[in-house]
Amino acid sequence: MQIEGKTVLVTGAARGIGRAIAEAFAGEGANVVLADLGSLANKPAAGWHYGLSPESELAGAAKEIRERGGSCAALEVDVSDRASCQSLVQESVETFGRLDVIVNNAGVIKLGYIADFAESEWDRIFAVNAKGVFLMSQAALPHLEEQGGLIINIASNAGKKGSPYNSAYCASKAAVIGLTQSMAAELADRSIRVNAICPGNVFTSMQFDYLVLHRLQQYEGQSLEEAFDAFVQATAPLGRRQAPEEIADAALYLARADSVTGISLSVDGGNGIGVS
Repeated sequence: MQIEGKTVLVTGAARGIGRAIAEAFAGEGANVVLADLGSLANKPAAGWHYGLSPESELAGAAKEIRERGGSCAALEVDVSDRASCQSLVQESVETFGRLDVIVNNAGVIKLGYIADFAESEWDRIFAVNAKGVFLMSQAALPHLEEQGGLIINIASNAGKKGSPYNSAYCASKAAVIGLTQSMAAELADRSIRVNAICPGNVFTSMQFDYLVLHRLQQYEGQSLEEAFDAFVQATAPLGRRQAPEEIADAALYLARADSVTGISLSVDGGNGIGVS
């Protein structure tokens, strides 16, 4: 796929991996739609146990792309809501006249002992991480079919290898990998490619605000970044974290790789070695 002039929609684009992907596509000349909760994160029903992206982050991400000469729009979406997904796609097409690529990146996490894990928290994780991919893809399909488009799903190495106290997140990301494979097979005759990226240890707000604090108590006395890096060095063969820009590089590769569909590309420092 030639990226310049295409329209790329990225969910969860206000920060972290989603923002890096949006910036990368904009840098290649694409029109980019940055989609995130924005003001929707302030609704009482949207309450979560760590800070989701506020409206200011979404606006700031778009402002930075424009200052670099990129073409973009910042739109709000709740990927767990069908009407919101449909409205996002429609507004994206009205803004740029076409839709060629969607990157399903929005996601949430909650750790907990499986015996005590709340049903409502399980449902929330699946509503965003798995159902959100389904709803966004379904809403975009008529437009992607017109262009011979591409779906990129941000899964996780957690979808390939389970870990204790992380059952809901691991299960939801395994669902994304299965959905990716099924959609790739189903949509190939419509010239729509579907792939997933499985990041490893990326130091995003999800890691900084939640995972490091709740999983790395053995590194007490170190800063959050020091604790995170010590954990990565002990668990990943390459011994280093992944940057959001490295996940963005993988997304650009998948956009250009016209013969690649149905894969779940690990960008995890070797963390998944030995996992089929």
